[in-house]
Amino acid sequence: MLAVASSGVASLLLPGGRTTHSRFKIPLDVHETSVCNIGRGTMLAALIEKTSLVIWDEAPMPHRFCFEALDRTLRDLLTAKEPTNAAKPFGGLPILFGG
Repeated sequence: MLAVASSGVASLLLPGGRTTHSRFKIPLDVHETSVCNIGRGTMLAALIEKTSLVIWDEAPMPHRFCFEALDRTLRDLLTAKEPTNAAKPFGGLPILFGG
């Protein structure tokens, strides 16, 4: 399980929490075709492949392009493990969004 939050203060309240921008390398200047800076074969990619659940606190705060960038990235990363993950939202990784 990975615990992330949209703000630094909220991430400090989560056990092992990080901000979403820090954990998933979401660009600060995000636009409609952005992707996260996570390469295949990296330690972060291996951590994401082993993750069974992502809990994202304060999900209504970031722009929708942040979610779309993460979706594109996870679909790309997780197709190496299972090719059908390209058609699943967030590459088939369960994400629990909290407000």
